Amino acid sequence: MARDFAKGKKSENAKAQGAAGHHSAQAGASAHAGLGKAGAAQEKGASAHAMGQGVCIICGEISTGTPALPEFPIRAARKLRAILKQPAKHTIACKEHLAEARQHRAKFEKKQQDYLLGAVAFFALVLFGGLFFGKLGISTFLPAILGAAIIAFLPFFYYFPSFGK
Repeated sequence: MARDFAKGKKSENAKAQGAAGHHSAQAGASAHAGLGKAGAAQEKGASAHAMGQGVCIICGEISTGTPALPEFPIRAARKLRAILKQPAKHTIACKEHLAEARQHRAKFEKKQQDYLLGAVAFFALVLFGGLFFGKLGISTFLPAILGAAIIAFLPFFYYFPSFGK
């Protein structure tokens, strides 16, 4: 409801500025400034720690909780749902499962670091192997890059969204 109020206030300010003969970009900027910090946060979307309605990632129930931060995989999933004309579902962690969700995220981040280290080691091993055998060229460099990229991408099969600190 507060979000509707913020939108209504913005449109009223924009109409007032437009009637005064100002450029529409100036009207939007002054309308945005008139909302204050709370209105600006609502226009950009919910803040990282604001409670939101959605589907809990742990229990699967529709409830109120902390929303997932809009990282690339979350944004991509939301865009894909919009393209497929599916109803929007916001990923949250309810109060009961927030600590468990943060533990899952910590495991994902650890796994991501381990795989990145493995990717760097693979890249170095292939390049040094090519250098050792005297064939350091594009035929060694491209497979090293491709293999390292595949290894670095693997932890995203275990992706778990962040819910802030």
